[in-house]
Parts: sequence; C-alpha cells; structure tokens
Amino acid sequence: MRKGLRNLAVLLSVVAVAAALLISIVAFAAPSGVEVLSKAIDINNQAAGTVITKEAALSDYETQVVALINNVREQNGLNALAADGSLTDIAMIRSRDLLDRNYFSHYTPEGTNVFDVMRSMKIGFRYAGENLAQSAPASIGTPEGFLNAWLNSPTHRDNMLRAQYTKIGVAMVEIDSKRVVTTVFTN
Repeated sequence: MRKGLRNLAVLLSVVAVAAALLISIVAFAAPSGVEVLSKAIDINNQAAGTVITKEAALSDYETQVVALINNVREQNGLNALAADGSLTDIAMIRSRDLLDRNYFSHYTPEGTNVFDVMRSMKIGFRYAGENLAQSAPASIGTPEGFLNAWLNSPTHRDNMLRAQYTKIGVAMVEIDSKRVVTTVFTN
C-alpha cells in the first residue's frame, strides 16, 4: 500500500511539473489575451491569373506591421514585401468581418475563406497566405506583440518567411475592447 501511494505521489509530481512547463511555454508564446491563426495555400500547376495592383493606404499601425515583417524577412535573407492596396482591402474585409460577426477563424460562418475573397475580387496568385491576430484588451495588441506571437508560432513564422511572397496587405480594426489584425500575402 505504501509503495502504491509513493508511486502515486511521484506520478502526481511528474504531472504537475509537466503541466507547469506547458503553461509556461504557452504563456511565453503569446501575451495573455492574444490569439493568432495562420493559413497558406500553394497552387502549383495553375496560372496565376489576373493580378490587380493598387497603392496601399496604410495607417501608422499597419505601416509598422509591414516594416516589422519586412525586417524579419530581410534578417532571414528574403525580399521585402510591397504593400498592396488590393490585398489591404481584402485584409480590411476580413478584419471587419471577424469583429462585426464575433468569430475568429480562417473560415467565415458560411465556410468561405480569404482565398475565396481574393478569387471573387479577381486577384490571381500562385502562393497566398493569411495570418490573423486578435487581442482583448485591444491595448495589448501592439504591432510588436502580434509580430512576436506570430514568430513564436511555427506556422505563422513559416507563412511570413515564404520566399515566394512579394506582396502584403495589412488591416487593423478595433471595436470596443478588441483588436484584430489581418495580414494577407501573395506572390
């Protein structure tokens, strides 16, 4: 009986240490109240289609996000991304929809995604991706905070560092105490 209790105590100690380690890893990966999602698509053997390019009108916040992502890309030997107005429009549509309809997913409640939006706007691509981030309260969703959360997530990091990307669209929307940032990448 004593041996069974001792084994149980050891097991509980191991579980407690593992749980504490997991909690500390999650806490380090993203600030409390910050969530991130990443999605990418690679269309091989298909024509890129029509590419619509328009000048991007970014806020100071959005400009900081682009600059931070480009700094990371350049530190990793990659090209800087050009801010694209059409992609920024798509990012704005996505950010507003996420907040207006109170969901956080790459898929709308109807099942569509950013790639569907791009196709509906006649934006062709071979490579495309989307990184999402949200924070509550909004004030903790700084450009640096979101960048760090994306960098600490392998899928987000990989999405930002895809060599095939040449363009980016960024949109930040804030409603009440929640902030959402959408980044859209294409070739």
